Amino acid sequence: MQSFTEIPLSELSRYAPSLREALEAVCKSPAFRTSPKSCEFLQHIVHHALNGNADELKERLIGMSLLGREATYDTGSDAGVRVRANDVRKRLAACNASKIPVSSFAFDLPSGSYVPRFYSHATLPLETEVGDQTEPAETEMPLTLQRLAAPTVIALFLCVICLRWQIAQEHPFTTFWQHVFQGHNVRLYIPLAEDSGSHQLVALQQIQATAPLFNLAGQFHSQLSFSGNATAKDGEVLISIGAPSDSQAQLELSQSMANEQPTPDASRLTVINTADGRRIFDRTASRIYAPPGASTALLTISNSPIRTIHIEGTDDTAINSLVRLLCERDTFPEGLADGLADGTISQVVFPMTPRSEPIIFRNSPSSLQTNAGKTQ
Repeated sequence: MQSFTEIPLSELSRYAPSLREALEAVCKSPAFRTSPKSCEFLQHIVHHALNGNADELKERLIGMSLLGREATYDTGSDAGVRVRANDVRKRLAACNASKIPVSSFAFDLPSGSYVPRFYSHATLPLETEVGDQTEPAETEMPLTLQRLAAPTVIALFLCVICLRWQIAQEHPFTTFWQHVFQGHNVRLYIPLAEDSGSHQLVALQQIQATAPLFNLAGQFHSQLSFSGNATAKDGEVLISIGAPSDSQAQLELSQSMANEQPTPDASRLTVINTADGRRIFDRTASRIYAPPGASTALLTISNSPIRTIHIEGTDDTAINSLVRLLCERDTFPEGLADGLADGTISQVVFPMTPRSEPIIFRNSPSSLQTNAGKTQ
């Protein structure tokens, strides 16, 4: 695809009408006309990207919306989405390799992703065509020196690739989640939205909000299972999302206001209901974080004696944003890399406002260490 230039996702809206026409042309091309299912898959991912919903192009969500799978289906054993995506990649490669392009735009689906890439045709000027320069040079003056140096260049290239791979393996995101998933049974608990007789129900919105966690488990070759029990067991890691009952926190807030001592073994921070809405309460400092109406999330990682990761917030938007932030390598907070030390409790306040830094609190049975804006 040397004669095409990639279109950034941020500029797709400028090309949307033309890209939709190009999509129809691709589906009618020889590479796709014999496979309606592959064409349907391509249309699904392209339309989501053009509509600004690229973050919904995850394996579980595609399986639910396109293939009719249940929300709790096992993506590890059901490869329907991956098989369909691989077929689309092969057909796109065949379409793009055609000597006669079907459109002035082209599509590509990178390996390991369900977000398509878009390209526009960019014809090179005649005087810069590679063929016009290479043939005379090779005929008049053989590039002996370049050919001799080629093995060295390849060796250096491989060294750079290995170095980048090693750096990626040591990224805080990788370090943290490897410790979570490696050698553990990881369960996900979500408070029930409704209890209908013998059926305990979870809202579809909650299922969609947890999709990044299921995709994350797949990245680390692990599985994440739903649980109706909020209690962790030995050898397990429990990830819970949503606000548990805050009656204890309300009691401790009343005690604090009355200059009484709260329960000594409680976590420092919790989310409580106030007259101004849900807020984050600091038991130790007897203060409330974030102004009224501000969207704020709270992450609690407890490593004593059983590891639990709890995500809650002042509203659903804050909770969903924190889930996505933790599941993406580029947005993962570096300060959490050592948040899984045995015998510690780490709590992080995430103000969901532009240019706001998370505030990290760490404590252990013997000490409490704080470091605002970075680690507290």
